Formats: sequence, structure tokens, C-alpha cells
Amino acid sequence: MLKQANRLRRRQDFRRIYQRGKALKCHAFVLYFRPAAKGAVRIGFSVSKKLGKAVERNRVRRKLREAVRLELAALPSGYDYVLIARLGAKDETVESFRRQINKLLKGAGISPR
Repeated sequence: MLKQANRLRRRQDFRRIYQRGKALKCHAFVLYFRPAAKGAVRIGFSVSKKLGKAVERNRVRRKLREAVRLELAALPSGYDYVLIARLGAKDETVESFRRQINKLLKGAGISPR
């Protein structure tokens, strides 16, 4: 589980990242990121009802959270991130999420540590 300091919870924070941040897309999720005022990494997750019933949405959310937890040390500090699951996320594994996160960040010039 992510520490309290690494979580985005407030609607206002999500909206700020959507409006002023940049988006990176892959078939499983969309990664929004924005430089943060604080030096810590903060992450939020969003899974739409389009993905299925609550059980399926929660499974996808757990996989995304685990992938981010394992990659947390590699994420550049000083950014806020929001991961939005797409329909392709249902069939993915934690390991494939990890690879995709690293690939997107490297492609954006925000190289992991």
C-alpha cells in the first residue's frame, strides 16, 4: 500500500493535473503528470465504470497500485501523477504495468531514477 504522503485524494488535485498537466497514453492506461509544489511523489488512480463491475474495477486498481508501489523508488520526485485505466487494463499483469510506466516516462524525457 502507498503511504499517505504519496496519495492524491482531493478532487481539486486531480482536476489541476488534468487541466495543467501532460498526458502519456498506452493501450492499458493514460498517465497524467505535472510538476508539484512539494518534492514528494503523489499518485492518484481512476478506474471508470466502463471497465466493468466493482470487482473488475477493484482488481485493475489493485494491480495499478502494486505496479506503482514497486516502481515508486524509480519515479522522479517533484511530480504529481494520475493513472486512468483504459479497457485494455483488464487483461494486463502487474509486471506489464511496470514496464509500460517505465516506457512512458522514458519516452516523455522524465527518466526514472
